[in-house]
Amino acid sequence: MQRDTVGNALFSVTVNPLLRGLISRFDIECPRDGSLLLNSLKDFLGEPINLCPTCRSISRNIAKPFYEVGSRLLKADKDFMRKQFIKDKYGEAWFKGFGLMMKGIEKYGIRIPFVPAGPFEVVWNFTYKCNLRCKHCYEDAGSASLPELSTDEAKRVIDNLSKIAGIGLPALSLSGGEPLARKDFFEVAAYAKKRIPYISIASNGTLITKDIAKKIKDAGVDYVEISIDGASPNVHDEFRGIPGAFKKALQGVKNCVEEGIDTCIATVLHKNNLAEIEKILQLAKELDVRFMHFNYIPTGRARTLVELDLTPEERLQVLQIIGKEIISLYLQAKEEELKTGRSNVKVDRFFSTCPQYASVTKELSQQVGQKFMVEAHYAAKKGVENVANFLGGCGAGRLYCAIEPNGDIKPCVFFPTNEETVLGNMLKDSFEEIWDRDPMLWQLRVRENLETYIVKGREVGCGNCPDKYICGGCRARAYSYFNGNVKAPDIGCIHNKLLWEEVMKRVLSKP
Repeated sequence: MQRDTVGNALFSVTVNPLLRGLISRFDIECPRDGSLLLNSLKDFLGEPINLCPTCRSISRNIAKPFYEVGSRLLKADKDFMRKQFIKDKYGEAWFKGFGLMMKGIEKYGIRIPFVPAGPFEVVWNFTYKCNLRCKHCYEDAGSASLPELSTDEAKRVIDNLSKIAGIGLPALSLSGGEPLARKDFFEVAAYAKKRIPYISIASNGTLITKDIAKKIKDAGVDYVEISIDGASPNVHDEFRGIPGAFKKALQGVKNCVEEGIDTCIATVLHKNNLAEIEKILQLAKELDVRFMHFNYIPTGRARTLVELDLTPEERLQVLQIIGKEIISLYLQAKEEELKTGRSNVKVDRFFSTCPQYASVTKELSQQVGQKFMVEAHYAAKKGVENVANFLGGCGAGRLYCAIEPNGDIKPCVFFPTNEETVLGNMLKDSFEEIWDRDPMLWQLRVRENLETYIVKGREVGCGNCPDKYICGGCRARAYSYFNGNVKAPDIGCIHNKLLWEEVMKRVLSKP
């Protein structure tokens, strides 16, 4: 912890001015070749590229040495980078993420955790409309009367996102409400895919018939995340508010898989479905899909059901169960690679939105003599372990942000919508000015200012945690439990158990 605090201070006065100057020398837009920032990386990775004499000289003499030193410092495997950036079908998204990273260094310098010049991902709550009535809905969805963007306005938002920081957004997720409830969903999704390289949707799955699954694929959607909140109809339907939802959602998963769409089941774990975690994981394996655990956050409709939140012990148990799954896959992949020189094991299958997942997976891997962690929803595959550390846990307002159905911008979908959390509007304000200057965003990004409390003679809280730079706690949970204080502790962490007990006494005693 102290090392990174001192490191941030030293970087700001010594290394950062030099890095900014270097990057600015090849962050230029060539009239013939386009972005030299991106083209120089292609050149560095060995992709044949025809550059004008000036660009070629700058690329070889300035950019290439910079990349060589940077990749060594981060211990980033060049073969892995070449595979992801050039050979992978989502290479364009990787390139855009890289461009935002480099421009972030140029704008803000190197910080731990890192701040890119624009979000790697935007989650767009595309509509308030929904055909279910879920108990935990952060959007309190279901209304058809609240103002939403028109189709043309939605396309203007996409146009703006595609130009962020002169690079463009790498990934867009359409959520809700239920995104498929909007009649123009496929038109907007197809429009987005032509301008943003990675498109995903988060759906309750009940509307995904075979025909709809085909239309999702034809629109260019790369990834579908479907909510499954129990391994049985009773548990799922009770939480989702509509009988028969489980059967339809499960069929929606199967329809997406049959269409060859990368599919994930997402589960919000709480008191009433915690006992089914093992069965839900088994269901994900049987369906051959990914699994994502979502934190229970008392916002939206869930603010009246705080008693459903997991205790720190229960949350730790959940993260350990999920973490052991991905560690097992990592070990299988490593063993296979040692034997044959390559591995076909898919490691990136079990995730959590809970920032503490990084700390848990790090500890679990150390118990088996490995160095591995899962950070910010990304598997730290071979070659990018140090880059994963750089990502830094909770990405609210730093790695990603949210857009409301009317175009309002928020740090995270799990923040309530109010005057404090709405930072501006996609059609009325400059996104880049908000990203660069908004005070709330910088509060979320600076880990040195996280707070601690004295409880029963002990100092607890994210501020004194040695893992605050790889985790940082969920800032939306801090906001919800501490009346809008984004610097407060995440009381769901096992290290903050004493504070959890004190806060919950106060919360549950309210009439």
